[in-house]
Amino acid sequence: MANPKLALRISITAIAAAIAIWAAGTWYAGPVAPTPTPAQSIQAPSQAKDGWTGAAGAPLANGTAHAADPVALNRQVDALIATRDPNDAYKAHNLILECITFQQLGAVPFFHFPEQREMSDAEKQAEAKLCASLTEPMRRSRIDYLAIAAKAGVPGASSGFLMAGPFGDPSALETRPDDPLVVEWKRLALAQLSTEAAQGDLTSLHTLWTAHMSGMYSVPKDARLAYTYNAAMERIYRQQNPGENGAGPYSASLFSFLKEGLTPAQISRADEDAALIAENFRLRRAAGKLTGP
Repeated sequence: MANPKLALRISITAIAAAIAIWAAGTWYAGPVAPTPTPAQSIQAPSQAKDGWTGAAGAPLANGTAHAADPVALNRQVDALIATRDPNDAYKAHNLILECITFQQLGAVPFFHFPEQREMSDAEKQAEAKLCASLTEPMRRSRIDYLAIAAKAGVPGASSGFLMAGPFGDPSALETRPDDPLVVEWKRLALAQLSTEAAQGDLTSLHTLWTAHMSGMYSVPKDARLAYTYNAAMERIYRQQNPGENGAGPYSASLFSFLKEGLTPAQISRADEDAALIAENFRLRRAAGKLTGP
């Protein structure tokens, strides 16, 4: 892949997408479910559902990558934005991001995630036709759509907002770290993620766990918070998989190194915070508030 930074962002977001699918209880490894026709996608964008994901974990273009004559990107985006629904704003962002990625790489990475097969020539042709109406103003507007979704707490949007960088320019974190606008963006990005993570949003938890552990995306390294968010994900995993006896992708034994250097008091506080996050996840799941866009 020609752009290592793009590859890293795509792979991290794909992992986050997998987490979001697992959180909603919709992991599905069978055939693709029927998707709306292009006309239906235009008439009722909020109702378009697709169990698979495309570029960078974004939902595929309402199934239109499979259509012989896909609805143009600009028409889909206009229809989504017209609803004034933050969930649809996030879909519009994802559609544009999918096309940006496709035009950069010539394919949609993690196509049909989690199946992860490569695009066929026919699907590439359909995607090229779909994305032909992508313009520079649309590229810029996607950041506005993402900001709307993140502010509204749309699942996954806060992580996307962080990874997009200040106003869509990740390099600003290195070239203008003391710029007041960049400093304020960092404060907002971290505040949005922290708020969502405290409520048990798994995408935000995963992003903060890895970011605080490694210092990615200008998030400060913080051993206690990295342990807290990992411990919360472990508890949530055990909620959903009670018979696995401590096994799983976030097991305490696997990530015991996260506690290194922490005092007993810090570990105790982190465990209390993790238990509260896991309980918030349980309550939101019970109330049906964990479904994504």
